[in-house]
Amino acid sequence: MSQTIPNDPFTQELQRIGQWIAAGQLQEAAQALNAAQERFPRDARIALLGVRLADKAGNLRGALQAARRAVALEPGWHVAVMELAVLLARQQEYKEALAQARHAVALQPRSAQVLRLAAAVANQAEDLEQAIIWAKTSLQLAPDDIELRLGLAGMLSKKQQYAEAKQAYEAVLQAQPNQGEALWGLLMCAIHLKDEDEAKRLADIFIIRFPDDERVRYWHAVAHGQTPATQPTSVVGDLFDDYAHRFDLHLVRGLQYKVPQRAAEILLAQYPDRRFNLLDLGCGTGLLGVYLGPIQGFMIGVDLSEPMIAQAARHNLYARFHQVNLLDALRDTPADHYEAIACLDALVYVGDLTPVIPNALRILKPGGCFIFSCETAAEDEADLVLRTGSNRYAHKASAVERACREAGFGDVQIEPLEALRMEGGQPLPGFLVTARKPAATA
Repeated sequence: MSQTIPNDPFTQELQRIGQWIAAGQLQEAAQALNAAQERFPRDARIALLGVRLADKAGNLRGALQAARRAVALEPGWHVAVMELAVLLARQQEYKEALAQARHAVALQPRSAQVLRLAAAVANQAEDLEQAIIWAKTSLQLAPDDIELRLGLAGMLSKKQQYAEAKQAYEAVLQAQPNQGEALWGLLMCAIHLKDEDEAKRLADIFIIRFPDDERVRYWHAVAHGQTPATQPTSVVGDLFDDYAHRFDLHLVRGLQYKVPQRAAEILLAQYPDRRFNLLDLGCGTGLLGVYLGPIQGFMIGVDLSEPMIAQAARHNLYARFHQVNLLDALRDTPADHYEAIACLDALVYVGDLTPVIPNALRILKPGGCFIFSCETAAEDEADLVLRTGSNRYAHKASAVERACREAGFGDVQIEPLEALRMEGGQPLPGFLVTARKPAATA
């Protein structure tokens, strides 16, 4: 399609329809589009307006169909191709989204806007290497695009290229000295680069500006070399809301995460008749439920992240879910309520187990078991260690065992795991604890 924007009466009519869509006058827009379609059935611009109309109406499936029609009519029109790529990414069809984004870039390799949108698609698809390449190329064409530079800095941070991310954030601050997101990004870079003085300086700026913000207080403590007892819900929730759609594939296949499978084996050995009620704390996408399969009891999931719960619900194995902090769930659950409690790959974000273990004992029925995993802190380290590189807590196995016995658990078994998962291509050591509440006495 020609790059020259026509100004004929029909084009002006399409522009008016576009204005109606933007203003939310969808009925008028739909009627006008249908009439235009009858007159010019092969005009891809009509299909593209159909994308905007369906999207405005919340009909993503219809928007995707309209985008495919626009591309079919004008396969060489980069606008339609890029529109399709963006919609596919929103529907989590990442493989095709990336293919269409590459096609759009091939059609318009010197368009800063096309490259910018392609970078966003690749970022959503977790192809960070490609996203960074496209973002950098776009910035060469539009060096004053501060929003794109900020986005590039975020991509670099996500890829743990903190030194380069720092430079990008600093470039943003040169143009906008008080840009909050860039200042926050610089703080995260300083912490990960172990630039203690810079981390303290930036953290002090934020604590003065936002003294009551739990996330600011947490990172202020970390920047000053302290180990907060736990992580704020906002820190954990944001992480897993973004992670939900790719969690299973990335964790199980990419990082070889097998803890839920092992925990399911232990639980089924304890309850071979499958007659037990389970509280799954930090249930995530329901991997434990998948490995357990249906049980003759209630399986209750607890998680902070609504997108994670939505993924877990698709398995149709859990009786219900509670979107709450697991510490609150433990505190508020009645005593003697469950035969089993699981907490897998969640205590690495909770930290201090002082409120966890005694409450787990309280709400278990006599003879019930609490099964949970931890990342390993060496015996010559503190009982609780915050790994600033991953922002996860590690626990000393001997301290965890002692806490379980002091709380009143009888049989406490600790199974060392050479690899909870892979991290940076290396196995991350951890351990799985099975603590049983003493059976009721006659």
